[in-house]
Amino acid sequence: MRIGQGVDVHAFGNGDHVMLAGVRVAHDRGVVAHSDGDVVIHALCDAILGALALGDIGRHFPPSDARWAKASSRHFLRHAARLMRQRGYRIGNADTTVLCETPRILPYVPFMRENLAADLETEMERISIKATTTEQLGFIGRGEGIAAQACVLLEQKGEGGV
Repeated sequence: MRIGQGVDVHAFGNGDHVMLAGVRVAHDRGVVAHSDGDVVIHALCDAILGALALGDIGRHFPPSDARWAKASSRHFLRHAARLMRQRGYRIGNADTTVLCETPRILPYVPFMRENLAADLETEMERISIKATTTEQLGFIGRGEGIAAQACVLLEQKGEGGV
């Protein structure tokens, strides 16, 4: 087994939605980002890549590369999943936390879990998404941005009946 963790942060900017786990969530702001700025997927990619000792998302998809401008982060997650499978691993579980005052994400969580499970080729029961506020403290509490944390457990295929 291997464990990885990831964190991603984006400032709010102009826009009318944020992308979270591949779901367009209505909001009065967007995020400042090179790609679609999906903090959930970026943190999850970093967790998977970290567990595999393959660096971080910026190493695989540098923001200096124009090919990734406004790209869907689901492309990045499918890349991380492919690397995971090539090395003989699968998701044991993935646990993510979104940190924000707004938007409220509860109505979107089932769709987010469905997207992540599909891109990782695993069961929804292995995917957790939750949210918390920072009790109006710091840049998140002031409504200046959004963040996500992710932790993954990777299991070797063929071990323990997997």
